[in-house]
Amino acid sequence: MTPAIHFSLVDHTIDCPSLAAALADPAAGAVVTFDGRVRDHNDGRLVSHLEYQAYPALVVSTGQKILEEECARHGILRARAAHRTGALAIGEVAVWLGVASAHRGPAFDAARVIMERLKYELPIWKKETYADGHTEWVGPDNHSADTGFPREVVPEWKATLLEIWISEGNNFRGRHEQASLTHEIRSVPQVECIAGMGLRGDRYFGYKENFKGQVTFFDEDAVQAVRDYSQKPDLSSSVFRRNLIVRGVELGAWIGKRFRFQGLEFEGSEECKPCYWMDQVAAPGAEEFLKSNFRGGLRARILTSGVLRVGQ
Repeated sequence: MTPAIHFSLVDHTIDCPSLAAALADPAAGAVVTFDGRVRDHNDGRLVSHLEYQAYPALVVSTGQKILEEECARHGILRARAAHRTGALAIGEVAVWLGVASAHRGPAFDAARVIMERLKYELPIWKKETYADGHTEWVGPDNHSADTGFPREVVPEWKATLLEIWISEGNNFRGRHEQASLTHEIRSVPQVECIAGMGLRGDRYFGYKENFKGQVTFFDEDAVQAVRDYSQKPDLSSSVFRRNLIVRGVELGAWIGKRFRFQGLEFEGSEECKPCYWMDQVAAPGAEEFLKSNFRGGLRARILTSGVLRVGQ
């Protein structure tokens, strides 16, 4: 019997029609497919062709694990994915994914999460050959094809995670001159980070491609500073609607830099600038107070998937 969920690694042209046919299921009301193709440019340089190398056994087991985990989470009925190895010309399909589910929402959600995880977690390395004759090997999270280790040392934060806050909806975004919404923000002991997507269960999960604010870090010192400023010693850190309350790191120093925290890799993108809603939820003048000394927090992208836990 053909398995309902299957990942494959192939050294020849991907047979997209056969993979799509394997998604047929009488209970499926939605089928979403995606094919990733070799483009003729990268980072402003013209690309002539690509070559993929992989550690086959690990690639297959990792790909299968990703499919099974996300299909279970999203209620997917059937799924197929295939990734190429070897030399590929411009326009060829390098990776193909298809999922089938009863409804379109879970199908779209699962397809996007699976593709992001395949991109960042599969031990596959890509050799880009440029039009000027130069070549460069790149891999999952900028790892070397020769050693499997990062080409640059990524510093480890010596920090403590004190609180985790997630909310399924935005209360303030897009609400100018309107009342805020009332989406609950929840404190959780741990949270799953998905590379390129965000925190599972949070309002910005899968918000848009390469989103700068997949996760937000907030310094405990800033929380305490606002408590002192507002003379509200019991003010909850939840009012700031930042995800991760940390201690022991200078957040402003990490814009544009990669770092590791609890074994996961992130890249700081920009300051999480406070808005006028802070005057309402914290105290009058809180917006201006938070604008000084990088008190607004750090927005970051998630580069590797895993779980963050309070207290570590």
